Amino acid sequence: MKLIIPMAGRGTRLRPFTYTTSKPMMRVAGKPILGHLLDSLSALKIDKTIFIVSEDNTDLKKFVKKNYSFDATYILQKDHKGVAHAIYGAKNYANNDETIILFADTLIKADLKRLHNNKDLDGIIWTKQVEDPRSFGVVLTHNGIISKFIEKPEIPVSDNAIVGLYYFKNSAKLFGAIEHLLKNDIKTKGEFQLTDALQLMVNQNEKLIQEDVAVWKDCGTAQNLLDTQAYLLEHIKDNKAKTEHSIILKPVFIEKGARIINSVVGPNVSIGKDSVIESSIVSNSIVGKNASIGQSILENSIIGNEAKIKGSPRKLNMGDSSEIQET
Repeated sequence: MKLIIPMAGRGTRLRPFTYTTSKPMMRVAGKPILGHLLDSLSALKIDKTIFIVSEDNTDLKKFVKKNYSFDATYILQKDHKGVAHAIYGAKNYANNDETIILFADTLIKADLKRLHNNKDLDGIIWTKQVEDPRSFGVVLTHNGIISKFIEKPEIPVSDNAIVGLYYFKNSAKLFGAIEHLLKNDIKTKGEFQLTDALQLMVNQNEKLIQEDVAVWKDCGTAQNLLDTQAYLLEHIKDNKAKTEHSIILKPVFIEKGARIINSVVGPNVSIGKDSVIESSIVSNSIVGKNASIGQSILENSIIGNEAKIKGSPRKLNMGDSSEIQET
């Protein structure tokens, strides 16, 4: 089985952090978003993962090599022409095999048991009911079988939003549909859309079914990232932190080497490796590695690697190597 992970997006909604770190490599609850995603698929027999990237990401390669045993390939997407165009770059590596596509900007928890009993289907599209589907691709179904794909409908016709997790029994059929879009310059909203390729498959009598996900957490904005972390911290094992005259309010994740001195940390806080929190109160926040926070009250904040804060209470989004000091 092959796994394709498109992650060449620019992450503009997570500026300034994505100036120095790709969105999937943003650390949440002790590991990159990508790590949580890959771990959620650990039960599958994936022999090759194809990452679609926008630059030569050394940190990504080091992380994957250190933590995972599958064969990894990195495809550089130079032109941003839409999701279908990005995925097409993996064609020569999928080898007509069973294929999972997973987008790296969300946290998804899904029941994957159906993959082991797939004789009666050509693919699975996972969805989640949402209140306002206008920002998502959606599906229409009949008896669980998808009859229509619509990309970001201006008038809501379905509340089943596509969450970014797909399975195809034979990837050749998917790539054939995408190739038809590219050759005939078929675009929606100015881009080559995956939903258009999937609709072509439906028109060719491919049996794509809809399955619900149990959890779908967006990681695209600072507030959504904090909300996702709160969920993760409730569902991972607590770690022990060395503290000095401090109070830890669970759930938290404090990495090795971090020091907590005369402070209150938590709930819903992650502290990166070798960071120092002193004489401060930190809640519902993410603090990167080698950061320094002193005499501050932080809430609903994201602090980058090697950032330094000293002084008055704030809600902050600070990029890597930034500094704020009260004078």
